[in-house]
Amino acid sequence: MRVRSHAVFAAAAVAATGLAAAPAHGIAGGSAAASGAYPFVAHVAVGDVRACTGALVAASWVVTAAECFGTGSGSKPDQATTVTIGRSALGSGATGRVRTVTGLVRHPGGGVVLARLDAAVTDIAPVAIATTAPAAGETLRSAGYGRTATSWVPRQLTTADFAVDSVAAGAIGLVPAAGSSASTCKGDSGGPLFRAGTTPQLVALNATSWQAGCLAETETRLGGTGTRLDTVADWIARNTADPLPGVVSPPNTGFESGLTGWSQYGTGGNTVSTERAYAGTRSVKIVDNTTTSGNGVESSRMVAAPGIRYTATAWVNAVNGSPDLYLRFLDADGEQIAAPAATYAGTANQWSRLQLTAFAPAGTEQVSVLLYSSYADLGTAYADAVELTRTPAVPLTNPGFESGLTGWTQYGAGGNSASADRAYEGVNAAKVVDSTATNGTGLESGRQPAVAGVSYTVSARVNVTSGKPDLYVRFYNAAGDVLSSAASQAWGPAGVWAPVSVTLTAPAGTERVGALFYSNQANTGTAYYDQVEIRRTADVTVADHGFENGLGGWTQWGAGGNTASTDRAWTGTTSAKLVDTSTTTATGLESAKMPATAGVRYSAVARAYVVSGTPSIYLRFHDASGALITSTAADFTGTNATWQPLRVAATAPAGTAQVSVLLYSKAASSGTAYADHVAIQ
Repeated sequence: MRVRSHAVFAAAAVAATGLAAAPAHGIAGGSAAASGAYPFVAHVAVGDVRACTGALVAASWVVTAAECFGTGSGSKPDQATTVTIGRSALGSGATGRVRTVTGLVRHPGGGVVLARLDAAVTDIAPVAIATTAPAAGETLRSAGYGRTATSWVPRQLTTADFAVDSVAAGAIGLVPAAGSSASTCKGDSGGPLFRAGTTPQLVALNATSWQAGCLAETETRLGGTGTRLDTVADWIARNTADPLPGVVSPPNTGFESGLTGWSQYGTGGNTVSTERAYAGTRSVKIVDNTTTSGNGVESSRMVAAPGIRYTATAWVNAVNGSPDLYLRFLDADGEQIAAPAATYAGTANQWSRLQLTAFAPAGTEQVSVLLYSSYADLGTAYADAVELTRTPAVPLTNPGFESGLTGWTQYGAGGNSASADRAYEGVNAAKVVDSTATNGTGLESGRQPAVAGVSYTVSARVNVTSGKPDLYVRFYNAAGDVLSSAASQAWGPAGVWAPVSVTLTAPAGTERVGALFYSNQANTGTAYYDQVEIRRTADVTVADHGFENGLGGWTQWGAGGNTASTDRAWTGTTSAKLVDTSTTTATGLESAKMPATAGVRYSAVARAYVVSGTPSIYLRFHDASGALITSTAADFTGTNATWQPLRVAATAPAGTAQVSVLLYSKAASSGTAYADHVAIQ
């Protein structure tokens, strides 16, 4: 039996149970999970080398055992890794989502790893991390896809209950629950151990097992260990926060800190009140007693970018009148470009949700939320629980064809269908059949709002049986005319799902963007399309954007000596601390190089807290070999001793294949500054 120990996390529990640590990989003596049960459980396939189990803990993140990805500190898998979520029977395409792993975040104590998915899973609820410690005698349920007593590769989620035998600082000892002789086996490492109530709570991950009863094992001893997650819940939360960021809500959205982070707008004189509140004890009270001027409060202005879809939400309780909720899009100088609004239509003296969604127009550099009673209105209203969120992807109707061809239009010769012959995820895929070399045929998506000057990427999974089909991105004006388009030809071995994408910048006059699957008139063949997405190309994930894992993913630059510090942070508990003690040498930190596309305009932003000096932020564009092509910088011009945005924007030049961010103190400068929450958008 192969022996392995997870020091720090598992050693104490191993000692408590007398278990010689061997990796836990599956469940023998368990029961097959019912279809649809525990959809948060994930099957993790690392190339053709190994398979593990994990759990969806955030829309774009799965947690599993570190050993699933081998030893080392790499930030990416060493093998192509596929994750299947929400599918109890792996051979069935009836449910679930399939994703690939694009990055890893390893816990510094070992034992646990977070795997970033290439696309968010939005229709399966992540499992909540337990907030209370496991207790001896408590029953936990284990779920996994591993070997059973009778099958090497069952491809079926199985479950069994285990009792907590001992509790240590980072681990638990486990024995089969009363009346059971279950064991975890190969394939179940990293599988969830959870409280199986109405709302499951993830307590631990399978770590080690004697593997008694597992196929081909002769061991008879029972029991195992689990790696506790309640002790690293904060680490998981910090590292799964959206780095774009997905939530851009201004500070003090519930007004519990008075009007901190908000400004009077119009007549002014509005206050924070304890008379009524939707959540907490306070709300903002807006009183408009004249029809000759408006009155309201405006949030802090947050960094924004054109083409992003923003949603503002507030809970409003109107005594009388009809207050409005505005999204204000502003340029770099604070001049308003657009301000779409939603008007309160709820019942007087009852809390109602007010919400609106809009795309940031060209020239947008800032966005804010305005709670407002217009000059033509009179009344008193309370507002609370304000939220501002962003969605980088352009919403498509039916991108996985589970509703047939709803939202899609036949193109050219037509005759294409939604087919259950094969699917990348779910049941259906779009099937495009071109049976003649004299006519083209395809399927076109619904046309979605787009902004001129913004670059968009259309991506899909394509399975080509024969022929050479294309994937297009197309831009339209207000009349529906095609202004420009670009195509990428599907590639890969016949009969194998492969990713295909195409990128283009929207030209002047653009109002809409769409995707087109097309087999041109000179071509014949059959191809399937699934998991279609349109997104802003410039949204790039910066590894360890919040420095919650120290300086992992960042490189010292110049004199170096910079650190990850808990002195202060914009979000989480940690930020990067740059200390420049000399006016003759420079120092800084550079991010990892991330994929980029020539001709795309990128904006890099960090939150900076400057004690002294004048730090800078750089966008650095590199070719495929990593050689620097050019860089663009912006210096800090904000107020010291407060968190301020530090931002630079530039268009990637010809030859660009990668982009990085450099946080920098120039040779002529000296001082101390902190940086946090670095994003490219």
